[in-house]
Amino acid sequence: MKQLKMAVIGVAVLILATAAPVGAITYGEPDAGEHPYVGLMIFFDPSEPGWFSCSGTLLNATVFLTAGHCTFNIGTDGEAEGSSGGNDVWVTVAPEDVLEGFPLRADHPDDPTLYAARSTWLNANPDYIKGTAFPSPLYDEFAAFPANHDVGVVVLAGAGIALGSYGELAPLGSVETLIAASSPGRNDALVETVGYGIQAIQPRPMNVDTRFKSTSRIVQNKSNWVDGGNLHTLNNPSKVGGVGGSCFGDSGGPVFVNNTNDILAVVSFGPSATCHGADYSWRVDIGESQEFVLPFLD
Repeated sequence: MKQLKMAVIGVAVLILATAAPVGAITYGEPDAGEHPYVGLMIFFDPSEPGWFSCSGTLLNATVFLTAGHCTFNIGTDGEAEGSSGGNDVWVTVAPEDVLEGFPLRADHPDDPTLYAARSTWLNANPDYIKGTAFPSPLYDEFAAFPANHDVGVVVLAGAGIALGSYGELAPLGSVETLIAASSPGRNDALVETVGYGIQAIQPRPMNVDTRFKSTSRIVQNKSNWVDGGNLHTLNNPSKVGGVGGSCFGDSGGPVFVNNTNDILAVVSFGPSATCHGADYSWRVDIGESQEFVLPFLD
């Protein structure tokens, strides 16, 4: 698993030697086609070396919004590319069984053989489109925490993935607008998180390679960990606070205004090794994020 600096943990998930190494949103339910533009990305990091997965959202046929730490230091055809990104990344929006048939680590004697097998499988799989990763130029591996700048984009090759609808960046300041509209004396602004991450850690990781969704409550937009651009949401199920959150593998996945396709933030990190208590996402309804993302949509 890729770890972020400080005492926080990232939610990219390492693809291990199992057939279905990633799972779903905590306390969530299958997306059932509600968000067809939310996808899974698989990428190779030659510095580990390792294969990882994250989630993300198509903003159009070729632009896939995700987290900065999912697009940083990706390889180029198996070789080191550095912090500018790279093209060892593949994206799918298939709703389930996204890793069925994926080559297993145990079946290959060394890393070069495994890389060849997995990249060949991905390139030949019609559900996956290869892309090029671009982290925000401000992303610095959380060195300036809590100003993480944790946003990235994958530009898909060719015509990309044509769909009838896509996700959209929420208007600037949407988080403040939602909080201001909540019930007096109680913050009940709900958001919806979608991704392919692990559903639960205890008693053991639940590994389901399926797109899941969940709802949760915005906790606050001002605190030591939030200042700078993070969004703090609850990850404890309740009737008022929503019924879920994010976990490993949901990195880069969208945090929508509930029941819309407007993206407030992308899943970034969490302080708990068991994915309980709180989630933190990097906001895309702020000027800094939109100044980075919008030129890709031109």
